[in-house]
Amino acid sequence: MHFSRSFTKALPFATTTTTTRRAAGTALFTRTATALAHRLNQKTLWTAATSSHADLTTALFQCLNSSSTPSPVTTDTNKKSGVTIILASRSYPGSDLLTLPSKIPDHISQSQHILGAVVDRVPTPSGHGVSTLTLTPATATNAASDRLVDCQPFYLSGAESRRKRLKEKSVGKWARSQDIEERSLDTADAWASFKSISVGRNQVRVPAAALPPSSSAASALGSNDMDQDIMMISDLEVHQFLEALDLANPAASKVGLMASSTPFITGRPVTMFYDGQLIQDGVLGVSILKRPAAKQETTSVTYPSMSPLGPAMQITRCRGNIILELDESNATRLLLDRLQATTLTKDKEYFLATGEPTTATSESPAQVDMSKATVYKITGGDPSKGNMAVDTVHDLQIGQWVQFIHHGQAQDHGHIDNGLSSSDIKIGATTLRFTATDPNNTIEEQEFSGSNVHEKDTSASTQPRFGGSSENGFIVGQPNQDTWVCAVTDSVLKHTL
Repeated sequence: MHFSRSFTKALPFATTTTTTRRAAGTALFTRTATALAHRLNQKTLWTAATSSHADLTTALFQCLNSSSTPSPVTTDTNKKSGVTIILASRSYPGSDLLTLPSKIPDHISQSQHILGAVVDRVPTPSGHGVSTLTLTPATATNAASDRLVDCQPFYLSGAESRRKRLKEKSVGKWARSQDIEERSLDTADAWASFKSISVGRNQVRVPAAALPPSSSAASALGSNDMDQDIMMISDLEVHQFLEALDLANPAASKVGLMASSTPFITGRPVTMFYDGQLIQDGVLGVSILKRPAAKQETTSVTYPSMSPLGPAMQITRCRGNIILELDESNATRLLLDRLQATTLTKDKEYFLATGEPTTATSESPAQVDMSKATVYKITGGDPSKGNMAVDTVHDLQIGQWVQFIHHGQAQDHGHIDNGLSSSDIKIGATTLRFTATDPNNTIEEQEFSGSNVHEKDTSASTQPRFGGSSENGFIVGQPNQDTWVCAVTDSVLKHTL
């Protein structure tokens, strides 16, 4: 019973929940029967595993066999029992990554829907390896202790989604802000197309699996009071889909990771997998229905290397993703004036945090609450005109609180080697962790060839954690709020299932 021994040994640290039935007796036969019953009746609801092994096939075997459990008995041979998400670092050879679906053990691919992608890093000291998350719904609908009620995978190709490639952001080279209100009506009509950058969202199809469950479906699953998480992996054209998803299912939590760019590794813009197929566009994911837990913060985004640059301000004039005035002053000039009061240079990256302000005091001016902030990169500006371009596809609003921030501490380049702390590992829950990697410091195959693979990894053993990092960022959306893509280097998303 090697699996049972290794699973039991890992239990104090593993992010899993199980139910066990034991038989009484002292005879050897009875003890053997009890051990067998223990294994067959185990239900791992969600299990995370990460391996840093040099060989992709071995790493997959280690993760999938440590996280898999016997499939529940079913009379429907076409129904798979759960979903497994696989993230593989781009440090493996491209030929191996292209054949990843064929490396999955048959007994797992036959019982699980498999989806995943090539990413920049996974939660190992070097970033090299494979990370998996297995979701197995409870089979008994009256098992109140089993939080995971159902999980439904989906894949929407780029062509099938009816999305259009967005010209996402304006560059900010518009007329002077004071001239905008003085335009004639004819010119104002031409200007109207720039007032909003959120377009086309009602035309994009949302898969049925990502919609809210109907009341009849909820009753059939044994619960009318359920939380819904939608976990996604996407190519770079995800914005229209996210807006359509927010309209169709505002109450769900949305989290995900943008697939890493792989044109020089696999010959594809991104490399994703869905049920044995290699795909290079669209969005794939899984909708997770679960019974509510005690009130807790399930989703958080942190910016550990960020520092403020001056106090919070309010937008007093804007169009789309362009800020024209902050506190009724030239927006770009405000930023330059603050830089001149420091040792910072214009060559650095600067960002804009938006959110609720903290309470100002006589000793401390108002600051944007970073625990609930949304952060965008400042992509350009014109001091003479005041225009400041912000990297967002959501319209900025007059009266919105914002604050300049920058990387004031040493950057970690998207490393997630510390995985999960003890506070992240909860009984009956799994915390996943996504981060944004510095696009100028991505992991490369040649760094991890031969004996170099384990220079940073103390061992190639499997660890009970799940996560990934991409230079293209991650997806985050709280219930009843806009879902957005965060590509701020070293930002960290934690989500508890």
